[in-house]
Amino acid sequence: MTKEDNQKENQKESNSKIGDKDKSSKNIECDEANSEASKVPITVDPEDAKFSNAGGKSEHMVVNFTTKRMALKIRCGNALFRVEPTHMIIEPNKCRQLTINRMPGPIQTDKAIVQYIEIEKDAQDPKAAFKAADAAGTKIAHIKIKLVAAASGGRKMSREVLDE
Repeated sequence: MTKEDNQKENQKESNSKIGDKDKSSKNIECDEANSEASKVPITVDPEDAKFSNAGGKSEHMVVNFTTKRMALKIRCGNALFRVEPTHMIIEPNKCRQLTINRMPGPIQTDKAIVQYIEIEKDAQDPKAAFKAADAAGTKIAHIKIKLVAAASGGRKMSREVLDE
């Protein structure tokens, strides 16, 4: 083999490696596009809120992974919990903060429901968007936030009396 043949052979190998890198980077991009975030339009982080029976506050980040504006309505049927804000609009690929407050009360588990719908670019009132969707009979998608209240401080104990 001549020196020129070796150079041509090396060039072919380096081109094939570059092609392999391009293919692998395309696969990574496809994997990212097919990730969980792209399948779920709205996420809440963290997905659960933990409180003591004395009450407390939990802050969450709500993220819109779509290219559309989304209106959100957050509800909780338990009077011990307060959600702020109850309605919001999240711009495409942006996030907003959600605060859940718990008043003092008995130990229990509950949930908050985050409903979401796609809205028009010029819409300003999320409440009106939900009223229109309800009137049209649109099925409204939702996600749940688990709300957990436990005894404050110390170990978690059963209700049984322990003789020691």
